[in-house]
Amino acid sequence: MQTNNLKMNNLLKKIKNIFKHHWRLYDEVARETAVETLEVELGEMENIFGLLVLGSFVGLPAPPMAITLDLLPEMEKHLKIMLNKVDTANEPISDLLSVFDVS
Repeated sequence: MQTNNLKMNNLLKKIKNIFKHHWRLYDEVARETAVETLEVELGEMENIFGLLVLGSFVGLPAPPMAITLDLLPEMEKHLKIMLNKVDTANEPISDLLSVFDVS
């Protein structure tokens, strides 16, 4: 009787450990997917922000000048990208290398 209980306890522990392992694996994958989704969402929001502030360059209505000047320090990355695109506009190889940030 004791050996049956011992075997049953061992079996339950193995099942519990397998379940824990699978649950941790699922949790890790879910967290990684959530982080990737948030990174993509953040990138898209930055692009929208850039269009809202610097939209006058592409024909969108511009925000008031005071707001644009206040937001200019936040736009440093977007301004660098825009100037880089202007520099490499007619050269496809340079444009490709600018994506990889090769200096």
